[in-house]
Amino acid sequence: MSMTEEGGRRRNTILAALVLLRRMAPDITVSEMLAFLYVAENPGIRVKELAGLMVTSSATASRASRSLLGRDEPGALPPGRGWLLMASNGREAISRHLYLSHDGLALADRLDALILAARPIEADHASRPRPRLASSA
Repeated sequence: MSMTEEGGRRRNTILAALVLLRRMAPDITVSEMLAFLYVAENPGIRVKELAGLMVTSSATASRASRSLLGRDEPGALPPGRGWLLMASNGREAISRHLYLSHDGLALADRLDALILAARPIEADHASRPRPRLASSA
């Protein structure tokens, strides 16, 4: 994915990652993006822990993660993106843990490639001219 938009405007790594997620799922919500990224960084996380990382309610984290399950997975909610799996870890029969699916791993690999090609947010803010605000006299 190019980090330059039409017209030559720059797109940093964060924006490129958000654009990739939007291209993969045009109707994706911010909660779904956060859920996906936190599960990618914390395989086996439980929904309650996910809610804490997302700084949201357990209900919101649950809805977001369930919408990222495959359509045929038990408990999946539409649109069923197929990026996550939900499973017990063997020790706790009731507790469900979230992992990336095969498609989720592929998407995480694409995001990792963008990060490795890191294009930071314009770092030289100090040398940029500051716009003058009109005074209200």
